[in-house]
Amino acid sequence: MFEPYHHNMDEDRAAAAHVAGHGVIGEIMGFECLGLTIRWTDQHLGACRWPAMPEIVFEQLQFQSYVPADPEFEQIKDWVVRRIKSYLAGALAETMVTGEYNLAWATTDLNMISVITRNVFGAHGPDFDERLTSEIYYDVDLGMEIEDLTRVVLRARERWDQEVQAKLAENSGWVRAVTQLVLEHKSINGNQMRSVRHRD
Repeated sequence: MFEPYHHNMDEDRAAAAHVAGHGVIGEIMGFECLGLTIRWTDQHLGACRWPAMPEIVFEQLQFQSYVPADPEFEQIKDWVVRRIKSYLAGALAETMVTGEYNLAWATTDLNMISVITRNVFGAHGPDFDERLTSEIYYDVDLGMEIEDLTRVVLRARERWDQEVQAKLAENSGWVRAVTQLVLEHKSINGNQMRSVRHRD
């Protein structure tokens, strides 16, 4: 198991576990990890880098090019589901260190693919799931539209948390090793994270 977490003691370790979760489950889901870092960004978040989305997914993101009856739609949906699981893994791996679920960071993660998620699960057909589509409301004080992903995070967790938790447990040695590597070096490349893979 991970070392116990003490409040305000080790934010870097929590962040390292978070990005390690992305990297490990992403690899299992078919997304090659290009690098992990906890060198703080303006948002004070670490990051996992994956290759750019496939062209077919980009087309659905930009133009909603396909409908559920199209054979391409299933391929796009598969990519989205695998990416959602890879994002969910971050907060779940972090919880293994802190004992607390980082809802804010999980929301930021899923926000990265909120539009393509809406373009898949918001399309009327056998996969329609309104709760996987973000809610848009107008903030009078700010004078702008605000996207609320609360129900998206809750629904994604309902549908896939259990599977992701099981995969994290199956690969706990790899997650621990990557966490420690990121903690020591702050930034690592994909080959480094794969080099410490454990077969638990």
